[in-house]
Amino acid sequence: MPSDVLCIGGINLDRKLKALHPLRPGSSNACTAHESAGGVARNVAENLARLGLAVSLAGQVGRDAAAQAVLAPLQALSVDTRHCLVADSGNTGSYTAVLDDQGQLVMGMADMALTQSLLPAQLETMQGALDARLWLADMNLPQPSLSWLAQQAHAREKKLVMLAVSEPKMRQMPRDLRGVNTLLLNRGELAALGSILGWANEPAASIEAAVEFAFAKLRALGLQNLVVTQGKSGVWCVDANQTRCAHLVPQVPSSAMVVDETGAGDALCAGLCASYLRYPADMLAAHVQRALRLAVLTVQSFETVSLAITPELI
Repeated sequence: MPSDVLCIGGINLDRKLKALHPLRPGSSNACTAHESAGGVARNVAENLARLGLAVSLAGQVGRDAAAQAVLAPLQALSVDTRHCLVADSGNTGSYTAVLDDQGQLVMGMADMALTQSLLPAQLETMQGALDARLWLADMNLPQPSLSWLAQQAHAREKKLVMLAVSEPKMRQMPRDLRGVNTLLLNRGELAALGSILGWANEPAASIEAAVEFAFAKLRALGLQNLVVTQGKSGVWCVDANQTRCAHLVPQVPSSAMVVDETGAGDALCAGLCASYLRYPADMLAAHVQRALRLAVLTVQSFETVSLAITPELI
């Protein structure tokens, strides 16, 4: 039976170093250290599994202990990991996040060589996984693979959600977006994309205007929905049926403490995918509003995927 969602992309071992005091550059800083399974596609897959969906994960790991460490928690949640390729050489990906004493990301260091070497010829061997109702691809994948997935989604009439991972990797976005239903990225990644595509210097009176302008450019390439995040300031979203973008602000309880923002975007993406499947007739803003519930829970947890996520959230 096909999965509800196929997640394709990064599978990592995450390390988080959180400063105990305000950071002092060029000096040794006291911190707490935490290690857990990670990777954007892997994180989205775990969130979706905790939401009660049938999930498959595709990617590439090394022939090492880290691979078992990052895949075992998913297998315990019944995620199908049969399409995770094992490379003969190279290490399972790793991501190290340096957080300040407020839990804000200061710097991230990623070793994603195996994911970046996952090419269309390897993806073509995953035909069974491609029967999933919805595809999620993170932009750790190389551009040829992202373009191939967009072409396949267009040809097979699949809903493809593409999730940005960093400003430098915006260069990997396909230039033909006809197969991409939704592009999800943050404000910095949107600005980087504008610079890459040649419209960074266009005037914008506000972030709303910037998002609407960017969507007009991306819509011409075939994109259906654009979702732009900016941390606690909220999310801006626009689709082909809207004339203006919607702005949604996360509802954070006054008693809540932000522990770690890492993983909030992955949780938001998972919530969006789940909402698409469960409420297909709803407008984009309604999907984003549901997805924000997951992001709010995630920033209150030191785990990259909050253990408090349950099917009732969507």
